[in-house]
Amino acid sequence: MRTATLGPEERAAALAGMAERELDVLVVGAGVVGAGTALDAVTRGLSTGLVEARDWASGTSSRSSKLIHGGLRYLEMLDFALVREALKERGLLLERLAPHLVKPVAFLYPLQHKGWERWYAGSGVALYDAMSLSSGHGRGLPTHRHLTRKRALQVAPALKKDALVGALQYYDAQMDDARYVATLVRTAAGYGALAANRAKVVGFLREGERVVG
Repeated sequence: MRTATLGPEERAAALAGMAERELDVLVVGAGVVGAGTALDAVTRGLSTGLVEARDWASGTSSRSSKLIHGGLRYLEMLDFALVREALKERGLLLERLAPHLVKPVAFLYPLQHKGWERWYAGSGVALYDAMSLSSGHGRGLPTHRHLTRKRALQVAPALKKDALVGALQYYDAQMDDARYVATLVRTAAGYGALAANRAKVVGFLREGERVVG
C-alpha cells in the first residue's frame, strides 16, 4: 500500500481516471459505510471508485454519538454473542486499527439503592470487563471501580447528594468519527481506489435493466 493524500491534484486525477476506465465497483457516498465498502472492494482486487457529493463524512457519519462501546445494556438481555463481538471490535480499534482516533472514556453509573443494586450492577460491569479481557483485545481500557457516595460526588459534583448512595465507574471508548472516515478513504486510495469528493452523482447510465455508469 502506498501513502495516499486527498488533495486537489489527487481529486482531479481520480475524476480523470474514473472517466477514462471502466470500474468494477463505483461507490456513491463517502460516509463510513461507503468508505468502508470502497476499502473492502479495493483490497479484494476490484478496481474501485468512490464519489461524494459534499465532503467525506459530511452527513450522518460525522453526527454520531462517537461512542465505541461493547453494548453493556445487551448483557441484561443475555445477548452474550453480540456483546462479545462488539467488545472485540472495540478492542481492535483501540489497540490496532485506529489507536490515534479512539480514546477511553469514563462513565459513571449512580447507585440509588443500598445493598442489592451495587451487587446487581457491579456483577454486570464485572462480567463486561471479563468478556473484554477474554476477547484478547481488552487491555486498552481500565477496569471498573466501585465508588462511595463521597467519591462519586467528587467525580461528578453536579449530582444531588441525596440522589445516590454510591456509584460504579466503568469505561468504554470514544472516536473522532469524521477523521476515521477520512482515514478509511485515504487507506482505500492507498490501495488504488479512485476517490473524489465534491462530485455529485446526477444520473445513471443504463443498458436495459443494468446500471453501467
